[in-house]
Amino acid sequence: MSEFSIQTEVEVLELLVDESPCHVMDITNAVDGHPITIDQACAHLHSEGCIVPRGRGLYEITDAGEQRLETQQES
Repeated sequence: MSEFSIQTEVEVLELLVDESPCHVMDITNAVDGHPITIDQACAHLHSEGCIVPRGRGLYEITDAGEQRLETQQES
């Protein structure tokens, strides 16, 4: 995975720690990313169990997501 993708995922997780659940368009605006990039990052984070969809475009961080964020911030 590219560094840009990892950084985008970290930004998504950081936002969701503070504001969860959050709509994908709000995530896009907050991290200043392209909607497709954010959607792909959310799909990848969901497949890894880091976030879960809550319907209507809302995502919420999971315990696994918080642990991944802590690991990324330490490295």
